[in-house]
Order: sequence, then structure tokens, then C-alpha cells
Amino acid sequence: MTALPDGTYLILNGGQQGRAGFGLCTQPNLNAVLYDPRKPINTRMSVMANTTIARLYHSEAVLMQDGRVLVSGSDPKDTRFPQEYRNEVFLPPYLTSGAARPEFRLSTKDVPYGGTVVATITNGVNVNLQISLMGAESSTHGNTYGQRTIFPAISCAGGSCTVTAPPNAHVCPPGWYQVFVLSNGVPSKSTWIRIGGDPGSVGNWPDLPGFYKPGVGAALPSF
Repeated sequence: MTALPDGTYLILNGGQQGRAGFGLCTQPNLNAVLYDPRKPINTRMSVMANTTIARLYHSEAVLMQDGRVLVSGSDPKDTRFPQEYRNEVFLPPYLTSGAARPEFRLSTKDVPYGGTVVATITNGVNVNLQISLMGAESSTHGNTYGQRTIFPAISCAGGSCTVTAPPNAHVCPPGWYQVFVLSNGVPSKSTWIRIGGDPGSVGNWPDLPGFYKPGVGAALPSF
């Protein structure tokens, strides 16, 4: 299950019967299902496109910065189905309408809890604006860890929105988040920001010759 920037969830891979590992599944799931928690009960699941690739226990699905979902992996222990090295890309419905995407820039990429950042819309698509924060994720063994969808408080005037970061680590664990701007439900490409600083000091990289430090404000090497 992969969280999407419009608040919906994509469910795919795995099996329709049994368990998705160690040869215990007899019917791979080839459907993608969209779950929308905003719809009435009993209408929240919509069947999307099909695949022809069986992706069972070791399958992955990860949200990319352009709003698509990268799908990969398979179960090397189940010899009835080939171990897959092919990748697929799933386009959620918000990318199939043909509507223009918003574009934006941020005033900062390092935001403390309760702090603000200004998102300036740069291409004029600013109808029914929303902003979502998508937690950095890692996907393995059919689970996607770290994902979190947050719709922060925003105040918009014209093509500029002031975004208020979540108040504390209980709501928003410190770390990296993708910022998406949505206009009429169509997402922009995302920009990464850090929220809540670096309380674990994981960014204290060694100061060594030739080592270029990653992260906020890092200078890129020239080749």
C-alpha cells in the first residue's frame, strides 16, 4: 500500500489467496486498487489497471517525485513464477486527466516544528490549492515503512501560500518529506524538505578532503 499525495492509497502486488511468500499463494494479484478514505463506506475501493507480472513476497511500490509509483520485485522462493527484474511505473488517476500541473518554489528547505515556509506558485495553476507532506519511505517484503501523509495548515493569497509545519515529533517525526502542491487534485512534482531538524545528529558527516556532505544546503561537486 503506497500513500499518494492527494490523500488516496494505491494497493497492489501480493496474492488474492493464501500468503504471498514461500509458495503459499496460488493466485497472484494482478489488479491495482485505489483506496479513497474520503468516499462513503462501501464505495472507497476502485479497481484500476491490471499488470501481467506476478509480484509476491519481495515486491515493492514507492512514490516518486513526479507522483508516479515505481513497482518492482518478486518472490525468488516461488519457482512457479519467474523472478522479475523488470520495473513498472503506475500512473494514478490524477496524472491521466491531461490537466496542467502546478509548479512552485519554496522559501526554505529546512523548517522547524511550528515554523513556516512560503510556497510560491510559479506557473499560474492555483485553483483549489492543497499542500501535502509525504514522509520518506523505504519498501521491502511487501511493506512500505516510514510513509506518512500530512496536510499542513496553509494560508494562500494569489499565487503564494504560507505553510505551517506540524507542531511536534508526535505528529511529524523529524526527517525528510516530499512537498507536493495540488491544484484541483492534480499534484506538482515534489521538492524535498527537512522538518524538525536533526535531533539525532545523523547529519554530522566527517570533515574530510574530497568528501561532499549531502543534505540541506550541501554544495554539489563539479566534475
